[in-house]
Amino acid sequence: MIHNETIDLLLAHSSVRQYQDKPVSQEVVDTILNCAQRAPTSSYLQSYTIIQVEDKEKRAALMEFSGGQKWLVNAPLVLLFCGDLHRDDQLLHPADQNVLHNAELFTVAVSDASLVAQRAFIAAQALGLGGVIVGGVRNETAKMARLFDLPKLVFPLYVLCLGYPESVPVQRPRFETRFIHAVDRYPALPDPDALAAYDNEVREYFLKHTSDPNEFGWIARGQHAISSKPRYAVGEYLKEAGFLTKTEPSV
Repeated sequence: MIHNETIDLLLAHSSVRQYQDKPVSQEVVDTILNCAQRAPTSSYLQSYTIIQVEDKEKRAALMEFSGGQKWLVNAPLVLLFCGDLHRDDQLLHPADQNVLHNAELFTVAVSDASLVAQRAFIAAQALGLGGVIVGGVRNETAKMARLFDLPKLVFPLYVLCLGYPESVPVQRPRFETRFIHAVDRYPALPDPDALAAYDNEVREYFLKHTSDPNEFGWIARGQHAISSKPRYAVGEYLKEAGFLTKTEPSV
């Protein structure tokens, strides 16, 4: 594998949830935001919005919505990333209003915001910060919209918590590359032996490196995550906010 400063930074990633009591300067914030804005954007629409959360009551609400993730209160810098078609609606005045409510532009807004969030995260890490992305705020999507006065056609996706690391956790194991990559075809699923080995590797990681008392591997953790966080209300919110209310006409 090739190594240089950038590659090593990417390979060293782990989510950081404990931070030093040290503020993030405005110069650092501006640098992060400017780097984020250089992310690719579909059709040059820039269909995203970033909200910096400073208000203590709003941060406390974020922690409540996410099920008690205290880094939403403790992190020196908290950024909310939203998929945003409201700005496109107001500035571009599309002749066919239905286009703003279809699945394609919703996908554009989500992918734009995701690319921007990842660029912001990498820029922050390059400046010595660590962080974690919190999707748990989608437990209460409608309340999130009210908390931040989000107009129609704006979807709160996740929060990026950032700060100077107090400690950096050991990286969690990932799938073997062969299970997520293939050439000219969909990759094969892990065979039973490979899946069992990975499941055990994940189990050993949590037993060794965390205080988690549950002796769960990747399978049990994944099953729990899927079943315990259905977030059915997200779909309802999306329609109330004007997303996904139109389907493309049949040809």
